[in-house]
Amino acid sequence: MNNPLLILLACLFFAPQSFTQDYERQNYHSPLGIPHVLASNFGELRPNHFHMGVDFKTNGRIGYNLYAVEDGYVSKIHVSPYGYGKVIYIDHPNGVTSVYAHCSEFKGQLDSIVRHTQQEQQNFEVEIFPKKNELNVTKGQVIAISGNTGGSTAPHLHFELRDTETESALNPLIYGFDIADSRKPEIRGVKIYSLTKDGYRFNKSIKRQTLKTGNSYTVSNNAITIPADFLTKSGGIGFAFDVIDRLDAANNSCGLYGSYLLVNGDTLFGQEINHIPFQSTRFVNSHTDYDEYALNRKKFHKSFRTTENTLPIYTVEDLGVLKAKAGDHIKVSYVAYDAQGNTSVLNFTLRIKGGEICQTDSIVTDLSYLQPSTSMRVEQNNTSVDFGVCTTYEPLSIDGTHIESKIGDPNVPVQNPYRINIIHDGLKDGKHYIEMITEKERKKAISVTYEDNLITCEPKYFGTYKVKRDTTPPTIKALNVGNSSTQKRLSWEIYDEESGLKDYDLFIDGQWYLIEYDYKTKRITFVRERSLVGPLKLELIILDNCGNSTTWKKTAVFK
Repeated sequence: MNNPLLILLACLFFAPQSFTQDYERQNYHSPLGIPHVLASNFGELRPNHFHMGVDFKTNGRIGYNLYAVEDGYVSKIHVSPYGYGKVIYIDHPNGVTSVYAHCSEFKGQLDSIVRHTQQEQQNFEVEIFPKKNELNVTKGQVIAISGNTGGSTAPHLHFELRDTETESALNPLIYGFDIADSRKPEIRGVKIYSLTKDGYRFNKSIKRQTLKTGNSYTVSNNAITIPADFLTKSGGIGFAFDVIDRLDAANNSCGLYGSYLLVNGDTLFGQEINHIPFQSTRFVNSHTDYDEYALNRKKFHKSFRTTENTLPIYTVEDLGVLKAKAGDHIKVSYVAYDAQGNTSVLNFTLRIKGGEICQTDSIVTDLSYLQPSTSMRVEQNNTSVDFGVCTTYEPLSIDGTHIESKIGDPNVPVQNPYRINIIHDGLKDGKHYIEMITEKERKKAISVTYEDNLITCEPKYFGTYKVKRDTTPPTIKALNVGNSSTQKRLSWEIYDEESGLKDYDLFIDGQWYLIEYDYKTKRITFVRERSLVGPLKLELIILDNCGNSTTWKKTAVFK
């Protein structure tokens, strides 16, 4: 199917309509008062999740007004040093919730409510749920200022639309926000796999770079040849594609919106990222080739799926496993398109050599394999590990002889947490945690619970691990607090080497004052009120996750 007109018609025909009809495009107010330039679009492939909104660039700085996109009421306000940072949720009459994340500050009544709650709870981190119509906003009202709080790595606005009832994230580029885009997706590579009937990958694959020829793409010699042993009796062939998109206003790469795969003119598979439930977002590890991302930072979209993958982004019911025979020549067309309908096509012939197909029809060879569809318990001496359904995305061999110190492969992602149980007859004083070394030697401090004679935890990672005791208090370093000061902003650097920070409080002459924590810079900041002058007694108390605390004290004269 190499006719461009036929391919375009197929694209229009196979695009699903059922979900998009639920929400008519709205004439939303811009959440920013500057031109829309995207740093990231909806559905981009990220480690362990899809990007659930769009990121608007803010010219590399904070301080822009943020506007309510429609009339509604504030249903949630959350302040945290992590994740979305300072974030606002507004419910609208059309059944959609808009979300504004990484704010530097709130405005008007929102700011007053947040500060009152922080003072009342004596905590920087708060979560507030105003009642319906308690905090109404109007379309175009300034609600906050753009920032870089939480997990943001650069100033920007992370903006979302959600279905209010289900909280599924909706693609803003489909449901009300047009971003200038005349550029076609770029298809940069193709990968071919040997698959089981359930979509699991055998350890066989072939990867090719694409060549652009005019308005379409191909591969060297317009063909890819694979051996006959890629085939099994009940399994087949799978395809994945390295594809990105770029919009008009900036040259950074964004994610793929939609695609479909044709073999000999018939649709084998398709995807279209209109909405993603938050409970399904971790299945990004099943949708993409996580090995390619871990090794080469390449984001391949699979044009097949496993039986456990429940993502609602697929436009056909079949798994996309291509049945074939030795000696077959198969015409393959892959069509990638963006939210504005710009389309790119990759055409090639898949040639399967003659010969014997693979006689091994299943990946599992013994009971050491953890199956995605089943649960399993492994025991060794004083340790047992319980794996539930959908712990992994592919069958994985678990070495039961080392579970007291290592579980699985640190480079393999985990879908659902599993449980480690360790017999422990010693102290139960809250000082224990588990340190796990995951991929790229990253250290993860995992909280534990005491249950009878057990220490238990539920990691979302594989790796080497050990039970540790944290008896070391956090550290505090004053950055600009001297014996005498005119500083308006006071800062401390705080750090905990082991279990991580849990709480932080500042008292001045015995009274609690609000401080802000930025984990990216490891800094606590206090903005001094004008009335705070003269000799003042400052006391900063830091607590870690194992109950160890450090207190810093100083009397200083403020002018």
